[in-house]
Amino acid sequence: MKEYAKPIHCYLKTIAPIHLGCDEVYEPLNFVVDEEHCRLMVFEPWVFFCHMSAPEQQRFTALCQKGTISSILEIYKFMRGRQVPGKAVAVCPGLVEHYRQTLKLPLGQEKKIKQELNNFTIARTAFLAYDERPYIPGSAIKGALRTAYLNHLAQEKTLPRTRSAHELEMELLEGGSFATDPFRMLKVSDFLPVGEVQTRVLYVVNEKKKLSPFPARGPYQILEVIEPGSIFVGTITIDRPERQAGIRTPIERPLLFQSAAWFYGQQKAREDEELLDIGIKPAPAPAVNSDFLLRLGRHSGAESVTIAGHRHIKIMQGRGEPTKFEDHSTTLWLAAEDRKQCAKETLRPFGWALMAELSEAQVLAYEEQETAWRQHREQQITPTRATKAQKPEPVPVEPIKTDPVEKLKEELKLIKPEDAGRLGTIIQKIETLETPPQKAALARAIQEHLGSKRFKKHKRRDYLLKLIESDS
Repeated sequence: MKEYAKPIHCYLKTIAPIHLGCDEVYEPLNFVVDEEHCRLMVFEPWVFFCHMSAPEQQRFTALCQKGTISSILEIYKFMRGRQVPGKAVAVCPGLVEHYRQTLKLPLGQEKKIKQELNNFTIARTAFLAYDERPYIPGSAIKGALRTAYLNHLAQEKTLPRTRSAHELEMELLEGGSFATDPFRMLKVSDFLPVGEVQTRVLYVVNEKKKLSPFPARGPYQILEVIEPGSIFVGTITIDRPERQAGIRTPIERPLLFQSAAWFYGQQKAREDEELLDIGIKPAPAPAVNSDFLLRLGRHSGAESVTIAGHRHIKIMQGRGEPTKFEDHSTTLWLAAEDRKQCAKETLRPFGWALMAELSEAQVLAYEEQETAWRQHREQQITPTRATKAQKPEPVPVEPIKTDPVEKLKEELKLIKPEDAGRLGTIIQKIETLETPPQKAALARAIQEHLGSKRFKKHKRRDYLLKLIESDS
């Protein structure tokens, strides 16, 4: 019989920018750039639509219905400078200048516009649906702990180099399947935010580890990151396996945390040296006895996500040169304030965080801090709602609908049937509705919007039909 262990309460504090992908981006119709205050104002499209006069609504709808690459740029220009209530997300100064340059592109040059708009894609970090604060998925923490644990085991065993990571893990863990994998017994909750958590949109640039007159060739990216100093709390549980489970080497709690402290401590020291060699300041890591380092998220560095002695890291060479494989990477991906000519003193490494176990008193203190934040937030929101209720809407075409289904239907009207990405976002929002009739109503609206021919070929057809039939 499996023995269930008591959850270990832990906290995680970010000490470097962290991005945890969620396959979502900030859509052009969901934000405006506040150029004066260097921030995005993110909102629901129906909110933006309802704050326009009737002629503006007609013009905006006409732009959305064009469905061309140039029309996206026209929409950006139409939305520029408008004041719309929503969530503020800080952006680096370079992004504001990038936005201004994008708006200067001449209409009609579809290929150029498409390229620049693709480069302007802003990837979101993982966030909670109910208040849009970022969080740390438990899978990310479990993956980091597993990597450190495997590196410790690799130091204890002498194994031949292999190109198969799966085979290597099976040998190190003495388990050949999911059932016999000791990490099946490790349960890591999502780590949830405590109070306000700041995010920021910035660039990711590639820098060589050795000084060179030639720049690194990696293209820049734009990411939303969790800023340093953010606090998250969650639990880690290590269950004891059933006797018949076939797990030969169960995970031991002290070794799990000790291996993380050892492995990521080594990785931090290595990276710090590499950064200092090229004039970049490392991420500060305060010395606290109970804390240990973890590395999470995108651009954590190939060495931090692989097993020492068995690394096979792909190295891209110059044009026309064959790809080679090494036991180390030759470049670093760093957070930057600009996509071009960014001063080295402003570059920052990604992914570093501190973790520690919490006492009962600390758990209670964080719970009280989170409760106080929620109460304060509600006090701020309530007067705003009351003010909005008293203020009449300026020249609305029709009364504003508060029904969540109607809001999503209004958003659906602005999407062309062939726009699979934005339709997919609407379909995902079905699960935010509370009742089966609401879900069925939106599914039916999507079916009608697509038309019979497109609907028959849609990859989520069966899911939508099931919702529709459940209400019949």
